[in-house]
Amino acid sequence: MSRLFNKTLTINLVTGSFVGLLLFLPAIAAANFRPSDRQPASDYTRSGGGRGCPNSKNQIPLTLLAPKTYIGYTASTRPTFVGYVSSSHEIEFQIFEFVSNKTVTPLSNPIKQKTSPGIFQVYLPENYPQLTVGKKYFWQVAISCPGDDLVERSEFMVVEIPSTIENKLLTTINGLQKSNTYAAANLWYEALAEALKSSNSQKLGQVGSNLIQEFAKYELVRDKDNEELVKKRIVNLQRIANQEK
Repeated sequence: MSRLFNKTLTINLVTGSFVGLLLFLPAIAAANFRPSDRQPASDYTRSGGGRGCPNSKNQIPLTLLAPKTYIGYTASTRPTFVGYVSSSHEIEFQIFEFVSNKTVTPLSNPIKQKTSPGIFQVYLPENYPQLTVGKKYFWQVAISCPGDDLVERSEFMVVEIPSTIENKLLTTINGLQKSNTYAAANLWYEALAEALKSSNSQKLGQVGSNLIQEFAKYELVRDKDNEELVKKRIVNLQRIANQEK
């Protein structure tokens, strides 16, 4: 009787642990990015995209891994910026501040950085001007191509982090759970940065890949002129999410 009880107890414990693990894993792998307030980006950032200087027509052009047709959000005054290139380039990175809806000013001189094929990240140096909560900006990446320069831009706003999210993060140790918490709060830049920290290589990782696929769904077609460019961008984002997983 005792052996039977112990065997049954062991099976129940193993089964319970396995089920618990299954319940835990989707929470880690899931991407919770559901932007509820998609404010359209300005004409500075909505235009352009879908072109580049790749070596073949099938290569993915320079792609910024952040919302382009609507405004992204960050609670950091020194966020991390992420993009993708198909081949090695020297990029020029720059941030512009919106002085008014139609006027922008550069925060600093461009940052030059050499990139390898795949995912690249740009970190702001210590002497770079700190961003201000409540202000709107766009970041720009430029690449010199034969006969022309390729420029891609993405608009974002610095906001205060909600106290409920801040308190939740204080008790969250796991990086992937932090990523999901940021994503659920519509803080795109922190969500992707945390996902990349948890990846063991220069790849997106599963959560990063899921995030890219999620935010691609919310890119907006505002007019017929941009429809094809937005569709191509969505396809490119999906390709990046799959091949850089």
